Amino acid sequence: MELTTGKDIEPALREQLARQIGQKKLDRWFADVTFARRDGEVVVEVSNPFLQEWLAKHYRHEIVRCCQTLFRKEVPVQILVSSRIVPQESCQADDLTLGPDLIEFKEAGEPTAPHTFSADEGAPTKSSSPRKTERAGGRVFASYETFVTGVSNSAAKGIADIAISRPGLLNPVLIYGPTSVGKTHLLEGVYSEFRKNHGRKTPKYLTADEFTGQFVRGFQEKPGGDRSFRLRLLDSNLVIIEDIQNLEKRDATQRELSGLVDLLRAKGIQMIMSADRPLAEMTFLKPELRTRLESGVVCAIESPDRETLLRVFRQMAEKRNLPIPDEVARFVVSRFATHARQLSGALNLLHAAYLTGIEITTLESVSAILGTLIPCRQAPITLEEIENAVASVFGISPKDLQSRSRSRQCSYPRMLAMWLARRYTRSALSEIGRHFGGRSHSTVAAAQKKVDLWLEKGEKNDFSDSIRRIEQILSSRSR
Repeated sequence: MELTTGKDIEPALREQLARQIGQKKLDRWFADVTFARRDGEVVVEVSNPFLQEWLAKHYRHEIVRCCQTLFRKEVPVQILVSSRIVPQESCQADDLTLGPDLIEFKEAGEPTAPHTFSADEGAPTKSSSPRKTERAGGRVFASYETFVTGVSNSAAKGIADIAISRPGLLNPVLIYGPTSVGKTHLLEGVYSEFRKNHGRKTPKYLTADEFTGQFVRGFQEKPGGDRSFRLRLLDSNLVIIEDIQNLEKRDATQRELSGLVDLLRAKGIQMIMSADRPLAEMTFLKPELRTRLESGVVCAIESPDRETLLRVFRQMAEKRNLPIPDEVARFVVSRFATHARQLSGALNLLHAAYLTGIEITTLESVSAILGTLIPCRQAPITLEEIENAVASVFGISPKDLQSRSRSRQCSYPRMLAMWLARRYTRSALSEIGRHFGGRSHSTVAAAQKKVDLWLEKGEKNDFSDSIRRIEQILSSRSR
């Protein structure tokens, strides 16, 4: 009998998946998932974008195969984020037994009521401003609410959501990306949330240099001092270590960190690290540390697109109560659409001008104020330049890239042009789609994923050579 309803398909599909991938993986990755059949396709609903991307990348084929077994025919499968899916309550640290590869859940008791701090429990009692949190030492931390989410960082934000709601489930987490893409803001936001919401234990936030320094001082102070340093970290509910690329030539520190990963994971204590490059490029890492990072979750934050930067800039201006019109905000972002710190520098100039009584609400005045900064920048690569470079390398005209033709002669270069536009410009998906023939943002996203897949699997090898030639044209263009 053919299954037709969500009520029918849910237990049957879960049973098939358990046979296909094992019950432990099913419990780990499909706890916050529901299945339904609608309009001839199977819809997999998940709670956040990270889980959507993870299942699509790692388990789509298994889901499709299980559907074929159930329905005795090919059935389209969609994996969608749904606000109806509420993540399960996070398990306490003592309810988790964590190994290098799998997570097993013990029987949990009755849910505990949220803990409320009293003044004598050492909980933070400073200002409850939604924009900042303080810790010992006076450092002001960004809040989680002010982290601006966009296409470039949605996966990392999804991982952070899981780390906050279900500590220890994804462990360890490594978030990497170039400078000024929001890694520190995201990690500080997670720290702030743990300070507010996760019991009386205090999270620990260290740079790689601070971690090394405290580890070395532990040795120097007294025998067994390294163990006391480790115990201090084990007495927390979250350990964040920033900039682990700075652990190069620090073999003893790397060995200590490897052991710490095992201890924290065994106790269900969430661990998050950041780096300025992919794991594959950190060739200096000791094998024992590398394998432990690979056994967790590694996720990139890419350079933000223009729309995300615009929202960041608006948020900065709002925080300072600066009356900046939308037209001016878009002008500033178009001139400084590289990263948030450039925008911060531009905003500082505008703020200084505003405080001295200079007008900052017109394009003319703002252009004059920022004139000292604009000549110092390289001109950004434009969609037109990418279009012309791709057309030149493939021997077609720019109009072919904007046409409705679906021939490989046009469609493959067009997909590559969209991929390059995502890589080298801050244009939004919709902006790229409009430029290349009025296509939808989903078409651009699909093209980007298609080219990524070709490059990852070594397919369309001529593309790699074409990309190099196109990049040479772009890098040699007049500024």
